[in-house]
Amino acid sequence: MPSAKEILELRRANRKRLEAEAPELYAGFNEMVKHFYKRGALDRREKELLAIACAVATRCVPCLANHANNARNAGATRQQVLEAAAIGVEFGGGASFVVVRDNLLGFLDELETAPPEA
Repeated sequence: MPSAKEILELRRANRKRLEAEAPELYAGFNEMVKHFYKRGALDRREKELLAIACAVATRCVPCLANHANNARNAGATRQQVLEAAAIGVEFGGGASFVVVRDNLLGFLDELETAPPEA
């Protein structure tokens, strides 16, 4: 299984490639994401915790690594991330539990030892 760092590095590389090869697709999606993650009634930390629940429910491991990292950078605690993941398991069932069991704890261990991203 890839580490959170490996997933995040691949994500960055693939984003640059997609931006170069399909700029309209990249820009359209990127603008939507920026719009939905801006501060509103919910702050960035809260939105990232919601995204963790969604990533677990949909069993998207790269999404889980990305949003766990973003939540950490937005000030979420380990316990908050785990509680958000529990909501995802409630919606996604056993297969979502496996995603958490086999990935999230390791991602959190790794991300807690890395300096926060700017």
